[in-house]
Amino acid sequence: MTPVRFGILGAGAIAGKFAEAVGETEGAELTAVASKSMERAAAFAGRYQIPWYGSYTEMAARDDVDAVYIATTHNFHKENLRLCIEAGKHVICEKAMVLTEADAAEIFALAAKKGVFCMEAMWSCFLPTTRLAKEWIKEGRIGTIQSVSAVIGFKAHFDPENRLYNPALAGGAMYDIGVYPIEWVTYLVGEAVEDCVSFRRDNPVTGVDENVSLLLRYPSCDAAIQCMFTGNPKEFVLVHGTEGTIELPCVNGDRRALLYDGRRQLAEIFTMEPANGFVYEVQEMIRCIREGKLTSDIMPPEMTIGCARIFEKVLGR
Repeated sequence: MTPVRFGILGAGAIAGKFAEAVGETEGAELTAVASKSMERAAAFAGRYQIPWYGSYTEMAARDDVDAVYIATTHNFHKENLRLCIEAGKHVICEKAMVLTEADAAEIFALAAKKGVFCMEAMWSCFLPTTRLAKEWIKEGRIGTIQSVSAVIGFKAHFDPENRLYNPALAGGAMYDIGVYPIEWVTYLVGEAVEDCVSFRRDNPVTGVDENVSLLLRYPSCDAAIQCMFTGNPKEFVLVHGTEGTIELPCVNGDRRALLYDGRRQLAEIFTMEPANGFVYEVQEMIRCIREGKLTSDIMPPEMTIGCARIFEKVLGR
């Protein structure tokens, strides 16, 4: 079967992880990379023995690129998505895909019009641990979900020019890591967020959010989420039900899923084999493209649009 040929926009560390995942995925092939830094593009291309471009437009015009992974900073995602979609390429864009609800709706509408696949690269939703947790919930192993708790964070080195702290590059904890628990928890609950309340602490120098606490209201339960750049917390997701609890020890992709019964006793534990976690989202994209689907049921447009709505409400932008 003809492989899906990938090009990559951006040549940073995250792009390298995706490139390695493509190399490990059956039915996928890496054919090009583009970066505004010709030095970085050339170095990246040398590692993977592929052509490189200093122009996104030139790479998007290649006939041997079927799909594009966008790994630029958040502030450029929308224009990069438009460029690739207009060129007729399937797209997968690193989280956070876009910054506003209107932009998210616009991008998915454009992809539908052009007949190309479009998905946010929320890799944690595709992990075997996550999929198993979802099955446990569907099977009623923890009864009816009552509440969810999630924490994610790390101690970031402060640099006002770095993408994490630079507002011109859409810096801030919400865009960079808050997107993980918001969308991951929404996938597990299986409902759209109805409302949210939040508290945030902004960096005193650049003004970006560096510590955010959220309470999300779903039709059947609530979720408490915290994300931060200011420390190294114990990361976890806990899904509490009437008959038990599911623990996923790290919202950014731990190797385990734990199931506790109603007496808080460990009933089952699953540990996935060591792997590049990006492989699973590449597999999903290839499956969807071959089936003629324009969106993923695991990471549908509504998930990205709903998360962008929360961004706007929490950040007031």
